Amino acid sequence: MSNALVLISGATGFVGTEIARQFVDAGFAVRATARSAGKITDWQKANPEYETIQWVVVEDGTLPGSFTGAVKDVKYIIHCAGPFHYNFKPEDNATAMLLPAINMSKAMVDAAIAELSVEHLVITSSFAAVLKWSDLPHAGHTYAGKEWNPATFDEAVESPNPVFVYCAAKALGERAIWEHKDRKFRVTSICPAMIYGPPKQAVKSMDDLNTSSQTFWSLINGKPTDPIPATGILTGTDVRDVAALHVRAIETAHTVSYDRRILAMAFHSFNCHHVASLLKSFADSPEKLQRIKNGESAADPVYEHYVSDSSEAEALLGRPFIGADQCAKETALRLWQLEDALKAR
Repeated sequence: MSNALVLISGATGFVGTEIARQFVDAGFAVRATARSAGKITDWQKANPEYETIQWVVVEDGTLPGSFTGAVKDVKYIIHCAGPFHYNFKPEDNATAMLLPAINMSKAMVDAAIAELSVEHLVITSSFAAVLKWSDLPHAGHTYAGKEWNPATFDEAVESPNPVFVYCAAKALGERAIWEHKDRKFRVTSICPAMIYGPPKQAVKSMDDLNTSSQTFWSLINGKPTDPIPATGILTGTDVRDVAALHVRAIETAHTVSYDRRILAMAFHSFNCHHVASLLKSFADSPEKLQRIKNGESAADPVYEHYVSDSSEAEALLGRPFIGADQCAKETALRLWQLEDALKAR
């Protein structure tokens, strides 16, 4: 297993960066894709200790054949690349979100099928690909990895809700790999909730943060009288656990003869819970307390909602998940550290 060649798509992003780092740390040979040479240079400056990674530029992963060269001689693939944002208009649902997610998956699985060395493919999926939007908050229901978001392409094209469209895109992109009639290798999907944790990717400004880090930054980039922002996604998973699950999926690939879909939801926390945790963690740091929003929280009501069964993910990890308190504290510290470093430039 050690030194086997792993291809990681989207390796310069928030999640892809942590995945790439952990595969190198686990002793694998890593090849990674990025959209430009400039992104590779920025990533290498931010992560100089990971100089052994082989980089390949894939300018547009949605094009047929775009991953053909990248997959040559690889044994394992981590398909992490994909859009995650809500910054598009309803008339752009297809071109900005749905088709990029679907076509990138198709390009990757087609390349993997054509490359006979490929033995296993891991998809960085999401709880978004599991839930049924109209059922939320689905109090009393226990979600597991076997469930699929039933949203169709046509429904998503017409939706005025960008979050619904993103959720549909995750499911449709994942299905493009799972349902490919010519696929002979096994697939594991890792389905986390909102992914938080210390960002290690290259960041040029705090406005340049990935979507989930921006969400957390909005809690700690203010003053105590500022209202607590309303919770968007109330379930979370630390990026370090998400990456570790990808590594473990490959390390255990030879032990399974079936496809796996693993729900990985570590904690259920509203923003008011994160704030309470941060106030406790930084009780002895007045300067940091002055940055945490802790005003009127009427816009962030706590309500009954679904529960989740992530026991398969914890069993694969071989340890408990990183909890909400640790994740919140270490995410905050890293974001403030990034802010200081950017100001010092």
